[in-house]
Amino acid sequence: MAVEILGNQNGKLEQRLVKQLKGSGINRITWVSPEILEVHDDWRKDESVVWRMQYEYYNQILPIVCLHTYFYNFAQTMEKYGPQDIKWKVWAPSPAVCSKVIAVAIKDDVIWEVLFSGGCDGNSKCIDRLLFGISIQTAKYLLGDITCGDKGTSCGRELARRL
Repeated sequence: MAVEILGNQNGKLEQRLVKQLKGSGINRITWVSPEILEVHDDWRKDESVVWRMQYEYYNQILPIVCLHTYFYNFAQTMEKYGPQDIKWKVWAPSPAVCSKVIAVAIKDDVIWEVLFSGGCDGNSKCIDRLLFGISIQTAKYLLGDITCGDKGTSCGRELARRL
């Protein structure tokens, strides 16, 4: 089975997606560059308009997966090919923070994984590790009032708001 992924091969969400797909037996993965979203004269040949529509449909959050001509966003792909009891929430946080996307895996109101795309790599890894196995309510309590500099918010606070 072959899969096309629109995204950055080095992105955290994309790497997690590839890990899950390979674990499900999907090894033929090809990449579509995000530059395809720039519509140009040859769009009818390379389907850039189709990718752009999917990108806009999925709230401008990469990655997007094309599997047998069906398109899926990150959360849909992870839920389709990952454990059925884990649900993913993915969103773009406030522009005031460095992270561009936050993704959280939840099972029975407990956090299993947190991924930040963009932002401070070390801090995002710490948040993921520290929140593993913590209830949503506890995470909201712990992160809800943290700010970063004078921004009035932080990546952790943005995470708490959406939980």
